[in-house]
Amino acid sequence: WHFWVPYLTCIILILIVQEGHSKQRCLDEEPPLYSKEDNIHVVGASLKEDNIHVVVGASLKKILAEPAMGKLVQFLNSYCGNCRRFAHTFRKMAVDLQKWNRVLRIYAVDCARLENVKLCRDFRITLTPTIRYYPSKFQRIRHGIGTDIETTIPSEIADQLIESLSENDYSESKGVKPIFDPIEPGNKLNDIYEQFDNKVTYILLVHPVDMGIETILNMLPYPDVGVRIIKDAEMFAQFGLKPCKQMVALLNRSGKAQLIKPAGKSSSAYVESVAGLLHQNGHTSMPTLPPAEPEYILSEGYDAFIVDYVLNSTKVLFQADLEQAIYQFLHVEIPKTAFISGFKFKALRHIIRLFRRFNVLNRDGRRMLNSLVNHLFEVTEITGEEFRDVVDDLQTRLDPIFAEQQYVGCLGSTPHTRRFSCSLWTLFHYFTVLAAQMKVYPPSSVTIGLYGLAKFFYDCKDGSMYFVKLAKRMNIAKVRTHDEEILWLWEAHNEVNEKLAGDASGDPRFPKVQFPERKHCPDCYTHSGEFDRDEVLKYLKRVYNLSYLSGDAEPHSRRSNECKSKKKYLQK
Repeated sequence: WHFWVPYLTCIILILIVQEGHSKQRCLDEEPPLYSKEDNIHVVGASLKEDNIHVVVGASLKKILAEPAMGKLVQFLNSYCGNCRRFAHTFRKMAVDLQKWNRVLRIYAVDCARLENVKLCRDFRITLTPTIRYYPSKFQRIRHGIGTDIETTIPSEIADQLIESLSENDYSESKGVKPIFDPIEPGNKLNDIYEQFDNKVTYILLVHPVDMGIETILNMLPYPDVGVRIIKDAEMFAQFGLKPCKQMVALLNRSGKAQLIKPAGKSSSAYVESVAGLLHQNGHTSMPTLPPAEPEYILSEGYDAFIVDYVLNSTKVLFQADLEQAIYQFLHVEIPKTAFISGFKFKALRHIIRLFRRFNVLNRDGRRMLNSLVNHLFEVTEITGEEFRDVVDDLQTRLDPIFAEQQYVGCLGSTPHTRRFSCSLWTLFHYFTVLAAQMKVYPPSSVTIGLYGLAKFFYDCKDGSMYFVKLAKRMNIAKVRTHDEEILWLWEAHNEVNEKLAGDASGDPRFPKVQFPERKHCPDCYTHSGEFDRDEVLKYLKRVYNLSYLSGDAEPHSRRSNECKSKKKYLQK
């Protein structure tokens, strides 16, 4: 009883999940990692809540072709812990850079979404997060290849953006254009005002060049001020100013220097002092966003009910989670891979053979996997697009295989947590136990399959690299028996859990702990608190056994009438 949810209860949960699915969002309607709506309203404007524009589908290419604007794009994967961990940092940076909105737009593309598969493949995204900068004249760049920013530290990203934005072509921009070229010898004040189409009230002169470039960007929220760079301090004399120790000067149209007292020799100090003077004289700045705050959104409705059920039940293997792992792999992870050959192709062929041999899909799913394996043995290489075409073609000739896109045991209590990564662990734990029962493949075949998946087709940068190193360190190739394979994967999973324990990317209601927990398997622990490997092996074979798999067993027509009364029963 301790390890077994009664059959009737399992069926009840399936009924509730099925009816709930008709009322709730499908997986592709998960809220994005960044805000999708313009829901911050300030005086005179409506701004993005986090200054990040979520891009879906092919619209990115059109966006990047827009002239006179630099674009910073983060290609992410919402099921990756490192992408979720980075989300708050990126959101805070985007809010801070809202002051550059006249010359920079910030975008996010979630490569875990089905509608973005082709986009991420075309843009050659192999690991996430990938951050790229695209200049204003993007149409001259082939294959969507911008400049990769090889850091996730906001200050370093900003430094690279400062240099890139200063080289942009703003000839087609609307309104007052920033001018990054230093003042030429002989330029008079009237000449400079004309360069800004006489639309500014003040001219701010800044020396040296690097300080001037950053100040130009940081003064963009103040359209009444045109900033120009003084390359040689002696050139301050052209405007009636003493060049000795002169670093910054604010002039009005008559050439009179305004009294500003920067607190230090930095761009931020210059901007702060000029902004203070402008506000005193009744000038306003462009609207700004409030500081970014962490977001914690808990599941609601049927999702919340399923989460509560899973938390209050013994460990159960759910058909829905296994199907979702295979669906995501076949429809998203492989198709977004540009080209598959060599060892990568052999890994793909091996993984699909595992899916077929230890099939968790329906009868038509088995037929699809059979045909897919046959196709992969007829070719020696394949593109992600070709793979997707083969899968789609096979599915059109069969009855529905993936009817319900709903996680159950791997559903997270917050958007994007657990889900695919959880379902992969569950799927391969199940495979190791099934392999031990069937003995149709040599020991380590399952774990080698997971190794190939992690190395070649799991684009979470941190997770992929860590698992590959872990597998080599734990001698994955030296697994000699099926029981060793079951325990090898268990130990690897627990090591990953230990690494991620308390991580900001985790699910608040499903903390990363060593499993099995004592409450689920008291016999798995010795008197000293260590794991008893023999008992752990028994436990894993029990909970990942085919006979414990919870699947759809009730007719679809009965779900509506039964789920309400059954929900009350479960709550009792």
